[in-house]
Amino acid sequence: MFLATLLALCPQAAASARPLTWDTLAARLEEEEKNGFSGAVLVMRDGAVVLDRGYGLANREQSLACTSATVFGIGSTPIDFTHVGILLLAESGQLELTDPITKYFADVPGDKRAITLGHLMSARSGLPDFHDLPGDRDKDHAWIDRAEAVRRILAQPLLFEPGQGESHSHSAWGLLAAVIELVSGQSYAEFTRENLFAPAGMADTGFFGEPVAAERLAIGYGPKSDGEVNAPPYWGPTSWLVLGSGGQVSTTGDMQRWVTALHDGKLLGPEMTRRYFASSGGTLVGGDLYGFYIAYSTGPRTRMILISNASRPGQYRELTDALARLVGAG
Repeated sequence: MFLATLLALCPQAAASARPLTWDTLAARLEEEEKNGFSGAVLVMRDGAVVLDRGYGLANREQSLACTSATVFGIGSTPIDFTHVGILLLAESGQLELTDPITKYFADVPGDKRAITLGHLMSARSGLPDFHDLPGDRDKDHAWIDRAEAVRRILAQPLLFEPGQGESHSHSAWGLLAAVIELVSGQSYAEFTRENLFAPAGMADTGFFGEPVAAERLAIGYGPKSDGEVNAPPYWGPTSWLVLGSGGQVSTTGDMQRWVTALHDGKLLGPEMTRRYFASSGGTLVGGDLYGFYIAYSTGPRTRMILISNASRPGQYRELTDALARLVGAG
Protein backbone atom coordinates (compact mmCIF):
# COMPACT_ATOMS: atom_id res chain seq x y z
CA MET A 1 0.00 0.00 0.00
CA PHE A 2 1.08 3.58 -0.44
CA LEU A 3 2.47 5.35 2.58
CA ALA A 4 2.33 9.08 3.30
CA THR A 5 3.43 10.99 6.35
CA LEU A 6 5.36 13.96 7.55
CA LEU A 7 8.95 13.15 8.35
CA ALA A 8 8.37 14.17 11.95
CA LEU A 9 6.04 11.20 12.31
CA CYS A 10 8.54 8.66 10.95
CA PRO A 11 10.55 6.46 13.30
CA GLN A 12 14.24 7.30 13.35
CA ALA A 13 16.72 4.65 12.32
CA ALA A 14 20.00 4.32 14.18
CA ALA A 15 22.82 6.33 12.68
CA SER A 16 25.36 4.02 11.05
CA ALA A 17 27.17 6.14 8.46
CA ARG A 18 29.43 9.16 8.44
CA PRO A 19 27.81 12.43 9.55
CA LEU A 20 26.23 14.27 6.65
CA THR A 21 27.40 17.85 6.20
CA TRP A 22 27.69 20.11 3.16
CA ASP A 23 31.34 19.06 2.92
CA THR A 24 30.57 15.33 3.17
CA LEU A 25 27.35 15.29 1.11
CA ALA A 26 28.83 13.79 -2.06
CA ALA A 27 30.96 11.26 -0.20
CA ARG A 28 28.09 10.16 2.04
CA LEU A 29 25.84 9.44 -0.93
CA GLU A 30 28.60 7.53 -2.68
CA GLU A 31 28.92 5.51 0.52
CA GLU A 32 25.18 4.86 0.45
CA GLU A 33 25.52 3.68 -3.16
CA LYS A 34 28.25 1.22 -2.16
CA ASN A 35 25.91 -0.06 0.54
CA GLY A 36 23.15 -0.72 -2.00
CA PHE A 37 21.29 2.56 -2.46
CA SER A 38 19.86 3.05 -5.93
CA GLY A 39 17.93 6.12 -6.96
CA ALA A 40 18.48 9.81 -7.58
CA VAL A 41 19.15 12.77 -5.30
CA LEU A 42 18.90 16.50 -5.93
CA VAL A 43 20.01 19.03 -3.30
CA MET A 44 19.69 22.80 -3.58
CA ARG A 45 21.51 25.29 -1.31
CA ASP A 46 20.72 29.00 -1.23
CA GLY A 47 18.96 28.79 -4.58
CA ALA A 48 21.67 26.83 -6.40
CA VAL A 49 21.66 23.11 -7.19
CA VAL A 50 24.77 21.63 -5.56
CA LEU A 51 24.09 17.95 -6.25
CA ASP A 52 21.97 16.32 -8.95
CA ARG A 53 22.81 12.75 -9.93
CA GLY A 54 21.78 9.11 -9.94
CA TYR A 55 23.15 6.21 -7.92
CA GLY A 56 23.09 2.48 -8.50
CA LEU A 57 20.99 0.69 -11.09
CA ALA A 58 17.57 1.62 -12.42
CA ASN A 59 17.36 -1.76 -14.15
CA ARG A 60 19.50 -4.55 -12.73
CA GLU A 61 18.57 -7.03 -15.42
CA GLN A 62 19.86 -4.70 -18.16
CA SER A 63 22.55 -2.98 -16.08
CA LEU A 64 21.03 0.46 -16.68
CA ALA A 65 22.22 3.12 -14.25
CA CYS A 66 20.01 5.56 -12.40
CA THR A 67 20.52 9.12 -13.59
CA SER A 68 19.03 12.51 -12.81
CA ALA A 69 16.58 11.84 -15.66
CA THR A 70 15.35 8.46 -14.40
CA VAL A 71 11.58 8.14 -14.00
CA PHE A 72 10.40 6.59 -10.73
CA GLY A 73 7.16 5.75 -9.01
CA ILE A 74 6.54 8.52 -6.47
CA GLY A 75 4.34 6.86 -3.85
CA SER A 76 1.78 9.16 -2.27
CA THR A 77 3.23 12.41 -3.66
CA PRO A 78 0.04 12.94 -5.74
CA ILE A 79 -1.65 13.96 -2.48
CA ASP A 80 0.35 17.16 -2.94
CA PHE A 81 -1.02 17.60 -6.48
CA THR A 82 -4.60 17.01 -5.31
CA HIS A 83 -4.09 19.46 -2.45
CA VAL A 84 -2.99 22.22 -4.81
CA GLY A 85 -5.72 21.35 -7.32
CA ILE A 86 -8.43 21.83 -4.70
CA LEU A 87 -6.88 25.11 -3.53
CA LEU A 88 -6.77 26.30 -7.14
CA LEU A 89 -10.47 25.55 -7.63
CA ALA A 90 -11.24 27.32 -4.35
CA GLU A 91 -9.18 30.32 -5.44
CA SER A 92 -11.15 30.59 -8.67
CA GLY A 93 -14.43 30.45 -6.76
CA GLN A 94 -15.51 27.10 -8.18
CA LEU A 95 -15.78 25.52 -4.75
CA GLU A 96 -15.54 26.39 -1.06
CA LEU A 97 -13.38 24.43 1.37
CA THR A 98 -16.33 24.47 3.76
CA ASP A 99 -18.56 22.71 1.22
CA PRO A 100 -20.10 19.46 2.53
CA ILE A 101 -19.49 16.42 0.35
CA THR A 102 -23.25 16.19 -0.15
CA LYS A 103 -22.83 19.05 -2.63
CA TYR A 104 -20.86 16.75 -4.93
CA PHE A 105 -22.03 13.20 -4.22
CA ALA A 106 -25.52 11.74 -4.16
CA ASP A 107 -26.82 9.30 -1.55
CA VAL A 108 -24.20 10.14 1.08
CA PRO A 109 -24.92 8.04 4.20
CA GLY A 110 -26.12 9.98 7.23
CA ASP A 111 -22.93 9.48 9.24
CA LYS A 112 -20.89 11.14 6.49
CA ARG A 113 -23.11 14.08 5.55
CA ALA A 114 -21.22 16.43 7.86
CA ILE A 115 -17.89 15.75 6.11
CA THR A 116 -16.57 18.86 4.36
CA LEU A 117 -13.81 19.31 1.81
CA GLY A 118 -11.76 20.86 4.60
CA HIS A 119 -12.20 17.72 6.69
CA LEU A 120 -10.98 15.59 3.77
CA MET A 121 -7.89 17.79 3.34
CA SER A 122 -6.94 17.89 7.03
CA ALA A 123 -7.23 14.20 8.01
CA ARG A 124 -10.38 14.97 10.02
CA SER A 125 -12.98 13.22 7.88
CA GLY A 126 -13.05 9.99 9.88
CA LEU A 127 -12.62 7.92 6.72
CA PRO A 128 -10.34 4.87 6.86
CA ASP A 129 -7.01 4.99 5.03
CA PHE A 130 -7.77 2.83 1.96
CA HIS A 131 -10.76 1.33 0.18
CA ASP A 132 -9.41 -1.88 -1.38
CA LEU A 133 -11.38 -5.08 -0.84
CA PRO A 134 -10.16 -8.67 -0.23
CA GLY A 135 -11.11 -9.76 -3.75
CA ASP A 136 -9.04 -7.11 -5.52
CA ARG A 137 -6.16 -8.51 -7.58
CA ASP A 138 -3.76 -5.98 -6.08
CA LYS A 139 -4.35 -3.46 -3.29
CA ASP A 140 -3.04 -0.58 -5.41
CA HIS A 141 -3.16 -1.64 -9.06
CA ALA A 142 -6.44 -3.54 -9.49
CA TRP A 143 -8.68 -1.44 -11.74
CA ILE A 144 -11.78 0.23 -10.34
CA ASP A 145 -13.43 3.34 -11.76
CA ARG A 146 -14.43 6.56 -10.01
CA ALA A 147 -18.00 5.49 -9.33
CA GLU A 148 -16.87 2.27 -7.66
CA ALA A 149 -14.28 4.13 -5.59
CA VAL A 150 -16.84 6.65 -4.36
CA ARG A 151 -19.29 3.85 -3.55
CA ARG A 152 -16.66 1.97 -1.54
CA ILE A 153 -15.42 5.05 0.29
CA LEU A 154 -18.88 6.19 1.32
CA ALA A 155 -19.82 2.67 2.43
CA GLN A 156 -16.97 2.39 4.92
CA PRO A 157 -17.61 2.75 8.65
CA LEU A 158 -16.08 5.94 10.01
CA LEU A 159 -13.22 5.86 12.48
CA PHE A 160 -14.72 8.86 14.30
CA GLU A 161 -17.32 11.56 13.72
CA PRO A 162 -16.24 14.14 11.13
CA GLY A 163 -14.10 16.83 12.70
CA GLN A 164 -13.78 14.97 16.01
CA GLY A 165 -10.44 13.24 15.45
CA GLU A 166 -7.47 13.04 13.14
CA SER A 167 -6.29 10.10 11.04
CA HIS A 168 -4.58 10.13 7.65
CA SER A 169 -6.78 8.82 4.84
CA HIS A 170 -5.79 8.11 1.24
CA SER A 171 -9.49 7.51 0.58
CA ALA A 172 -10.20 11.12 1.55
CA TRP A 173 -7.82 12.32 -1.16
CA GLY A 174 -9.54 9.98 -3.60
CA LEU A 175 -12.82 11.77 -2.91
CA LEU A 176 -11.06 15.10 -3.45
CA ALA A 177 -9.74 13.86 -6.81
CA ALA A 178 -13.33 12.99 -7.73
CA VAL A 179 -14.39 16.52 -6.72
CA ILE A 180 -11.71 17.94 -9.02
CA GLU A 181 -13.19 16.01 -11.93
CA LEU A 182 -16.78 16.92 -11.11
CA VAL A 183 -16.06 20.63 -10.68
CA SER A 184 -13.60 21.07 -13.54
CA GLY A 185 -15.32 18.85 -16.09
CA GLN A 186 -11.92 17.32 -16.88
CA SER A 187 -10.32 14.04 -15.94
CA TYR A 188 -7.90 14.24 -13.04
CA ALA A 189 -5.02 13.64 -15.47
CA GLU A 190 -6.19 16.39 -17.82
CA PHE A 191 -6.73 18.88 -15.00
CA THR A 192 -3.38 18.32 -13.32
CA ARG A 193 -1.43 18.36 -16.57
CA GLU A 194 -3.05 21.57 -17.78
CA ASN A 195 -3.24 23.51 -14.52
CA LEU A 196 -0.33 22.19 -12.48
CA PHE A 197 2.33 20.31 -14.42
CA ALA A 198 2.45 22.50 -17.52
CA PRO A 199 2.77 25.81 -15.61
CA ALA A 200 5.48 24.24 -13.46
CA GLY A 201 7.38 22.87 -16.48
CA MET A 202 6.96 19.25 -15.36
CA ALA A 203 7.25 17.26 -18.58
CA ASP A 204 8.22 13.96 -16.94
CA THR A 205 5.37 13.59 -14.44
CA GLY A 206 2.66 11.17 -15.48
CA PHE A 207 0.53 8.20 -14.53
CA PHE A 208 0.74 4.44 -14.32
CA GLY A 209 0.24 2.60 -17.60
CA GLU A 210 1.86 5.35 -19.67
CA PRO A 211 5.01 4.50 -21.66
CA VAL A 212 8.45 5.52 -20.44
CA ALA A 213 11.60 5.04 -22.53
CA ALA A 214 13.39 1.91 -21.34
CA GLU A 215 16.67 3.73 -20.73
CA ARG A 216 14.92 6.16 -18.37
CA LEU A 217 12.65 3.74 -16.49
CA ALA A 218 13.35 2.60 -12.93
CA ILE A 219 12.29 -0.95 -12.10
CA GLY A 220 11.08 -1.50 -8.55
CA TYR A 221 13.05 -3.81 -6.26
CA GLY A 222 11.09 -4.07 -3.06
CA PRO A 223 9.39 -6.72 -0.91
CA LYS A 224 6.46 -6.91 -3.35
CA SER A 225 6.26 -7.28 -7.13
CA ASP A 226 3.41 -7.03 -9.62
CA GLY A 227 3.80 -8.66 -13.03
CA GLU A 228 6.82 -9.70 -15.08
CA VAL A 229 8.17 -6.14 -15.10
CA ASN A 230 7.73 -4.47 -11.71
CA ALA A 231 7.38 -0.90 -12.91
CA PRO A 232 4.55 1.66 -13.36
CA PRO A 233 4.16 1.44 -17.17
CA TYR A 234 3.33 -2.26 -16.78
CA TRP A 235 0.79 -1.96 -13.95
CA GLY A 236 -2.10 -0.78 -16.09
CA PRO A 237 -3.77 2.64 -15.89
CA THR A 238 -3.88 4.30 -12.50
CA SER A 239 -6.78 2.82 -10.58
CA TRP A 240 -9.21 4.82 -8.48
CA LEU A 241 -7.95 2.67 -5.64
CA VAL A 242 -5.18 5.29 -5.45
CA LEU A 243 -5.94 8.09 -7.93
CA GLY A 244 -5.47 11.42 -6.18
CA SER A 245 -3.13 9.92 -3.61
CA GLY A 246 -0.84 7.71 -5.69
CA GLY A 247 -0.44 6.03 -9.06
CA GLN A 248 2.01 8.47 -10.63
CA VAL A 249 5.63 8.80 -11.76
CA SER A 250 8.13 11.65 -11.82
CA THR A 251 11.80 12.62 -11.59
CA THR A 252 13.88 14.53 -9.07
CA GLY A 253 14.06 17.38 -11.57
CA ASP A 254 10.29 17.61 -11.93
CA MET A 255 9.80 17.50 -8.17
CA GLN A 256 12.32 20.34 -7.89
CA ARG A 257 10.29 22.29 -10.45
CA TRP A 258 7.09 21.53 -8.52
CA VAL A 259 8.31 23.09 -5.27
CA THR A 260 9.93 26.01 -7.11
CA ALA A 261 6.69 26.74 -8.99
CA LEU A 262 4.77 26.86 -5.73
CA HIS A 263 7.24 29.29 -4.17
CA ASP A 264 7.29 31.42 -7.32
CA GLY A 265 3.50 31.75 -7.39
CA LYS A 266 3.10 29.98 -10.71
CA LEU A 267 0.33 27.71 -9.43
CA LEU A 268 -1.54 29.62 -6.72
CA GLY A 269 -2.04 33.21 -5.66
CA PRO A 270 -0.41 34.57 -2.48
CA GLU A 271 -3.22 33.67 -0.06
CA MET A 272 -3.59 30.06 -1.22
CA THR A 273 0.20 29.67 -1.48
CA ARG A 274 0.48 30.68 2.18
CA ARG A 275 -2.29 28.26 3.03
CA TYR A 276 -0.52 25.45 1.18
CA PHE A 277 2.82 25.93 2.94
CA ALA A 278 1.13 26.34 6.32
CA SER A 279 -0.02 22.72 6.08
CA SER A 280 2.70 21.20 3.87
CA GLY A 281 5.95 22.49 5.31
CA GLY A 282 8.89 20.35 6.37
CA THR A 283 9.71 17.10 4.60
CA LEU A 284 7.15 14.90 2.88
CA VAL A 285 7.76 11.16 2.69
CA GLY A 286 5.99 8.50 0.67
CA GLY A 287 6.57 5.08 -0.77
CA ASP A 288 5.17 1.68 -1.57
CA LEU A 289 5.99 -2.00 -1.14
CA TYR A 290 7.11 -2.36 -4.78
CA GLY A 291 10.47 -0.72 -4.06
CA PHE A 292 9.76 2.98 -4.64
CA TYR A 293 10.41 5.63 -2.00
CA ILE A 294 10.44 9.42 -2.11
CA ALA A 295 11.30 12.18 0.33
CA TYR A 296 11.36 15.88 -0.47
CA SER A 297 11.47 19.11 1.48
CA THR A 298 9.68 22.32 0.58
CA GLY A 299 12.05 25.10 1.62
CA PRO A 300 12.16 28.21 -0.59
CA ARG A 301 15.89 28.19 -1.42
CA THR A 302 17.44 25.17 0.28
CA ARG A 303 15.83 21.77 -0.20
CA MET A 304 16.39 18.13 -1.07
CA ILE A 305 14.65 15.46 -3.16
CA LEU A 306 15.50 11.78 -2.81
CA ILE A 307 13.85 8.99 -4.79
CA SER A 308 14.75 5.29 -4.68
CA ASN A 309 13.65 2.25 -6.65
CA ALA A 310 15.01 -0.32 -4.20
CA SER A 311 13.62 0.46 -0.79
CA ARG A 312 12.04 -1.52 1.99
CA PRO A 313 9.93 0.15 4.70
CA GLY A 314 12.15 2.27 6.94
CA GLN A 315 15.32 1.52 5.00
CA TYR A 316 16.24 5.10 4.10
CA ARG A 317 14.74 6.96 7.03
CA GLU A 318 18.13 7.73 8.58
CA LEU A 319 19.43 9.10 5.28
CA THR A 320 16.22 11.09 4.86
CA ASP A 321 16.55 12.51 8.35
CA ALA A 322 20.16 13.48 7.71
CA LEU A 323 19.34 15.23 4.43
CA ALA A 324 16.38 17.00 6.03
CA ARG A 325 18.58 18.32 8.84
CA LEU A 326 21.16 19.44 6.31
CA VAL A 327 18.65 21.59 4.41
CA GLY A 328 16.99 22.84 7.57
CA ALA A 329 13.82 20.81 7.24
CA GLY A 330 14.49 18.22 9.94
